[in-house]
Amino acid sequence: MGTGYVPFIEEKKSYSMHHFVRASNELLRKQGYRLTPQRHMILSVIQEANEHLSVEQISERVQERNPYVSLSTIYRTLELLRKLGLIRESHLPGEQPHYEAAQGHSHHHLICRRCRHTIHLDEMLLGNLREQLQEDYHFYNLTLDLVAAGYCSSCWQALQQEVLASESIAEPPEAQNQEGQGQQVQRQQYIEQVNVEEEIQGDSSVQQQTAGTNDPV
Repeated sequence: MGTGYVPFIEEKKSYSMHHFVRASNELLRKQGYRLTPQRHMILSVIQEANEHLSVEQISERVQERNPYVSLSTIYRTLELLRKLGLIRESHLPGEQPHYEAAQGHSHHHLICRRCRHTIHLDEMLLGNLREQLQEDYHFYNLTLDLVAAGYCSSCWQALQQEVLASESIAEPPEAQNQEGQGQQVQRQQYIEQVNVEEEIQGDSSVQQQTAGTNDPV
């Protein structure tokens, strides 16, 4: 990797950030709002993160820059930016709302139920569904948010190993029932065998007594 590659990436990020803030400022002005220092700071934190951030994460990063920005200000700003379409609020399964910079009209996620690893999917995954819905149902300014939940390869293998381990420790109820029935059968067979032996011994003693009474004096 060339030495000029990293500065190129940083320059590209800086340009993207500058473009995002400038576009946000224009939209705010059109709606009658100003890009206050607090709004600029929150937008910058979300844009620079390049990932989903919770309110707590946003608050922590904002207050690292300015500890006097209150949590209520952050909540109000997030709500305003969301309504204006500058940021996107995502509701991933089992988690509190997260925020990220709004880009495009489609936003899709693939999330692991176990480790919560999240993958951003191709915006064109659903093809022209947005245009088709708009044309067929006359809904406008549509956004498509797909969330697909499952298990990543590592977590799936771990789950399979856990299942195998649990099966080897605890036998299923069917096997326990079969074992219990087998013990009952063995016990019954043993009782019957003892009864037969006692009957045989009883017959033998009777025969001996009978033979003794028939002996001549």
